[in-house]
Amino acid sequence: MLGFPKVLHQLHLFEEKGVPYVADLNKARVVELSVVMMDILKLAETQTDDAIVETLSASYEENDISEAFERFAELEREGLLFNRGEDLARSLATESKWRKLLVVIPGINVDSFFDIETLSAGTNMALAYMIRHLTKYADLHFAGSRNRKITDSVYEVDIGIDDLVRLRSKIAETYYGILTLHQDHERWLLPLYRYLEFPPILVQNHAPRGHGGQAINSMLRHYAAMRDCDGFTAPSDYVRDFYADYVWDPSFFNTLPNGVDSKLFRPMDKAAAKREIAELVGDERIEIAPTVGYLSRVQSEKGASVYLKLAALNPHLIFMIAGPDMGRYASREVPKNLVYIGFHPREKLPVIYNAFDVYCFPSMSGEETFGLTVLEAMACGVPPVVPNFDGVPSVVGDAGLVANAENFAHDIATFVSYPCPVDFSEKINTLLNDTEMWQAFSERARERAVLFTWDKTARRIVQLFKILHQKKKLINRNRLLNVFAPAQPIEGEEPEGQNCRSVVLSMNTHYERCLIRDAVYPLPVEDGLVLSILKAHTAREAESILAELVADETEARSILRRVRGLINATA
Repeated sequence: MLGFPKVLHQLHLFEEKGVPYVADLNKARVVELSVVMMDILKLAETQTDDAIVETLSASYEENDISEAFERFAELEREGLLFNRGEDLARSLATESKWRKLLVVIPGINVDSFFDIETLSAGTNMALAYMIRHLTKYADLHFAGSRNRKITDSVYEVDIGIDDLVRLRSKIAETYYGILTLHQDHERWLLPLYRYLEFPPILVQNHAPRGHGGQAINSMLRHYAAMRDCDGFTAPSDYVRDFYADYVWDPSFFNTLPNGVDSKLFRPMDKAAAKREIAELVGDERIEIAPTVGYLSRVQSEKGASVYLKLAALNPHLIFMIAGPDMGRYASREVPKNLVYIGFHPREKLPVIYNAFDVYCFPSMSGEETFGLTVLEAMACGVPPVVPNFDGVPSVVGDAGLVANAENFAHDIATFVSYPCPVDFSEKINTLLNDTEMWQAFSERARERAVLFTWDKTARRIVQLFKILHQKKKLINRNRLLNVFAPAQPIEGEEPEGQNCRSVVLSMNTHYERCLIRDAVYPLPVEDGLVLSILKAHTAREAESILAELVADETEARSILRRVRGLINATA
């Protein structure tokens, strides 16, 4: 049995050549029905299973009714006809905020964003904090498999990945924007860029390179496919500057810094923090010796091997590791001054950070656009030492020391750099051997950290969507007519390169005159090629073709600018 009565989607029942059908307007699908199924739907919102069977048993065989119920069960599993979960109509009608954002993040449990202790990856942690603060400025609807209210201003809605294109008109009517997370397997997202109906799409990126080149190539495919009203966000300016070497329009890359909960992460009594951790792990050396800290997954790309080398280079210091486990290093003989202090709940982390005298961040992964743990340590007044690569130094500013790193032109197996253990060691000892310097950096670290707030991040999201909506209003479809034709040299011109020309007509596809007079205008072949490409492709795709065909990049860029200018001027 199906558990009638049920809340139905918005349905339209009709017949075509004697065959009954139902159009599910919520899912943009048409389903063929049997006659008995048609009658069941008319009773579905008011009658129980038994009542429906009793009502219809006089008109239909028991087997026919049973088969209809089985077919309805199949359709319900597909997300069709019946509301899965709560009836949100009343709840949504009382929402006060006019902005609604559709959040689409496949593969991540929605509830995890509201249970911070289930998160370990910095990317997911940052998303969780951003989402919490974004609810001050917008209502968030997470694409999922059922309808339910998660918390104030946050809902899961029954919209699957396969529904997005079919429901694009409804999505456009309902949502101010689509917020998603860049992942290398982008197949579900690329088709969305083809439809102008969708509201602006903002793609958060926390891994600009790495994974053997897959990340860069994936990002470039997104860049090429995006509409003029879409864009990326990344936690630091580094990502925009990095991709400026690959693309002509780095304005698609918008900086969206992470924040920190400066009330949770704050300076505490350092001696008391060290004593608490020393008692916890049973190692009194933590109270006596200067301490260096590392809080991350204990993996190669996070700099674990470099951290072990630092411990070996500095037997007079205590090097602490806080993380889920010791990974492959658990079976190794490690330096005696290396202390694993375990994995701790988030509310305990301020004590962990405060037990460090210096925070060490030797990561060499291509995913370090920001370094959230660095900011949390700084908020606790702990000076950091970080490698000179990617976006981390921009977070530290003048509140820590930057050690040398050998940066690679191309990533290799997700590594993009190798921090210098010797320089890291020197920077750590410089801080620990100069009390006045350490105190100055500690104060600057806290002062700088509190400038990064999640509220600023949330407001920046809303601001970016406003900018993208303005861009959407300026998008012009290319309707100019043009042809390619053989051409004789024009008197006074060099014959070379004049065997073929492109000709733009003084009318568009609606046969409206849009140029100064009724004439044809010859263009260089390259201009005509771009004009043709832009009928069905984006300016970024035209950019890729021009970069391949025109040797002079300055000229190639000039071609694209003037052709786009012509299109915009004749829209």
